[in-house]
Amino acid sequence: MNYMPKSFFYDEPVPNELIPKMIITGGYTSVYTEEAPLVPIVGDWKKRYCTLAESFTPILDRVHNFEVRESDVWILTSTKCGTTWAQEMTWLILNDFDFEKAKEVDLTLRSPFLEFNGVVPNVEHDTMKHAEEMDSPRLIKSHLPIPLLPKQLWTKKPKIIYVFRNPKDAAISYFHHWRGMVGYKGTKEEFMHAYMDGYVNFNPFWPHVLDFWHLREKQNIYFTSYERMKFDLRAVVSDVCQFLNKKISFDEMEKLVDHLSFDKMKVNPACNHEKEFQSIKQAAGVEVEEFSRFVRRGVVGSHKDELPHEVIEEFDEWTDDNLKDFNLTVDEIISYHKY
Repeated sequence: MNYMPKSFFYDEPVPNELIPKMIITGGYTSVYTEEAPLVPIVGDWKKRYCTLAESFTPILDRVHNFEVRESDVWILTSTKCGTTWAQEMTWLILNDFDFEKAKEVDLTLRSPFLEFNGVVPNVEHDTMKHAEEMDSPRLIKSHLPIPLLPKQLWTKKPKIIYVFRNPKDAAISYFHHWRGMVGYKGTKEEFMHAYMDGYVNFNPFWPHVLDFWHLREKQNIYFTSYERMKFDLRAVVSDVCQFLNKKISFDEMEKLVDHLSFDKMKVNPACNHEKEFQSIKQAAGVEVEEFSRFVRRGVVGSHKDELPHEVIEEFDEWTDDNLKDFNLTVDEIISYHKY
């Protein structure tokens, strides 16, 4: 008789009628944990869930038991919050500003997306195995919330960089991402409501953010925002260098800021996740009408010319409902800086 170790989570199917037009390659589940997280999180951990496609469930125990190293650096974000931008910036700081290698080697190989085999279960490249075999210091990306992340993050305490973004812009970016990846056919309004209701991968959004907001003063955590990177990239680069105990010269700063500019990032094939896009589109098995690069528009406030006024108002009410108990505003989160 084969012994099957007890899983740390359980999941409940999300009824299809709650997520119209979101289901592309299968169903969705609400994932709950069977054990309390090792750090405080917002709300009752027993009631906290994360919406994920059913394809994630076979890998979640592997993720949770992933072997973390103290020398790691982790980029943790909700979706479409500047993750790629932060990865490229951090990788270059960690690797002595090796711009040639950054251009030659795909970012997905330099900085693996840990749970990507849940996004595309039949992809040949095992991202966790790849991460396990990497030399230190590793730079690893994840979109999972605290309860589903590797538990050793909270015992070995590697460096963690968390990037926030105004959810109205993040949701618009995710909408285009979803259309470009798997041919989502719903309207923007339908997607926005699914986003606010927490029925897209890795959501609900606000608990994900607030968990890390409350940990932002920890020595091993650096919390910043997409907007701050847009408005003052040099300041964020300086902060990250200080956080990682790395020095940067004037010339290196100028080269890095130029390399990270939107115009350069948009045309950099090493940062546009083209291999991931192809894997996801093949898994979806549908033709997509809108395919664009991963780095799409990069505008702060892009929701203003893409969403109807009434949907923007709904977003604002939803945000106020989630932040009122913490006496907190989006602007305060955006402008926070550690140093």
